[in-house]
Amino acid sequence: MRDEILAALQRGVSAAGAEALSIALFHWQRRQNPVYAAMTVLADGRDPDPQRRDEIPAVPVTLFKELPLRAFVGAPGRVFFTSGTTGSSRGCHALLDTRVYDAAAAKHFAARAPAVPEHTVSLCPPGAGDSSLGHMVARFAERSGGGLVQAFTDEGVLQTTFQALDRPTFLAATAFALDALFQVPGEAQLGSDSLVMVTGGFKGRRVRLDSRELYAELPRRLGCPRVIGEYGMTELCSQLWTDPVAAGVAPDVFVAPPWLHVYAVDPVTALPVPGEGLLRFVDLANTDSVVAIETMDLGVVEHSAEGDRVSLKGRATSAELRGCSLRAEDLLRRGS
Repeated sequence: MRDEILAALQRGVSAAGAEALSIALFHWQRRQNPVYAAMTVLADGRDPDPQRRDEIPAVPVTLFKELPLRAFVGAPGRVFFTSGTTGSSRGCHALLDTRVYDAAAAKHFAARAPAVPEHTVSLCPPGAGDSSLGHMVARFAERSGGGLVQAFTDEGVLQTTFQALDRPTFLAATAFALDALFQVPGEAQLGSDSLVMVTGGFKGRRVRLDSRELYAELPRRLGCPRVIGEYGMTELCSQLWTDPVAAGVAPDVFVAPPWLHVYAVDPVTALPVPGEGLLRFVDLANTDSVVAIETMDLGVVEHSAEGDRVSLKGRATSAELRGCSLRAEDLLRRGS
């Protein structure tokens, strides 16, 4: 199954092809993982038989902290952990290897961001650690062949970062790290042949600039590079990207690849809604864990031939998550 999906991603897969493969992957993962099989049994005791991707039972991301969500036996080749900045415990996503992850990331990034400079400067966690984001950026740098300057460490942003921005650059940064960079003396004059990737929010961290101010500050400190937004998470092996925009403009709508289906549900009833709701993702690249997850992010989804387009609306409140929490408790009970 894993090799079949890898081949499909590499050659290109339509939305219809991805739907059929996602349903097949769901059944395969249930056979590989008794815990997953138990937690997805229907209320009347029957096994689920989804006919569409949005009928595949979605696992709340919080359960990656609680349950062994692995569709393989033996030791994982790589384990990615959530940042843990919003709580004491950390979710983890174990992979047998990163072949599918790497292929999915590279293919969609190339489609959304053509003409990326070879020189890479990273304001993301190091790729050799347990961060899926750091791993992705390191793989991009390896493919470009232009080398990687790791400008973010446990001590924070390196004071010499601006000196590394002396040529056309792919600058990959979390919003928090970019805010920290703008507190370092210096500036760069990047041109439109450079690309700045911004991902993530501030997750309760103390920052000097809010999101709007951060993008407004960018041309004053970095020149006139293109800017692209990335949306991803530890529990997903695929990412969503915005269209590149000019420096000073905030990227907005995130586009999913054909193999990643996104839809919104009511937080209490769990029924699909046409407007704002909790975001669910059915990711064909999640071969080694569970194919469908439910997040704590709110958004509006527009389905198009280009790919599902997502406008983020923030995080769900505790009250809004009541239905999600009850489903999580039920899934834990079934899986125990």
